[in-house]
Amino acid sequence: MKRIALALVVTLAAVGGWLAVGSAAATVATDPTNFSAVGSDELANETLSVDSGTQSLYVTLDNDGANATEPANVTVYEVVNGSSTQVDTVQISAASGTIETYEYASLDSENVSKYRVTVIGNSSAIESAAVDVGTVEKVSGGGGWLGGSSSLGAGSLAVLGVGAYLILGRD
Repeated sequence: MKRIALALVVTLAAVGGWLAVGSAAATVATDPTNFSAVGSDELANETLSVDSGTQSLYVTLDNDGANATEPANVTVYEVVNGSSTQVDTVQISAASGTIETYEYASLDSENVSKYRVTVIGNSSAIESAAVDVGTVEKVSGGGGWLGGSSSLGAGSLAVLGVGAYLILGRD
């Protein structure tokens, strides 16, 4: 019984470690006063349509399959009646062998149907293939024993782990 309890503890620790690694902070700086100097080349200038089914906008910087050795500045604009209003600016960088993604999720799809995203950096340090801009659509969850919700799933795992410990801990 003690081996089973030990296996359960190791499994729960592994799941906890996996969750911690999966939620590690991205290399996205949000304070413009701390941005590194970047080139002035326009690496991307995309206008994206959004609606109630759009969850967010994203910019991916790929320093794994392409060359992106310096940071880039990402600016998001709302576009209403042809006028652009800046709503966010960040700096994104990807360490060697990694892919880094910035996601803008504060969309106002009821009042704004288009957003423009610009990516500015040094084109000699960032290949055009290293930059990807797009939208993320909402996906409805559900089904399965985890209930389609990550918080419910984590809660279910915790309850399952405590229940198993209480049952297996009694010899």
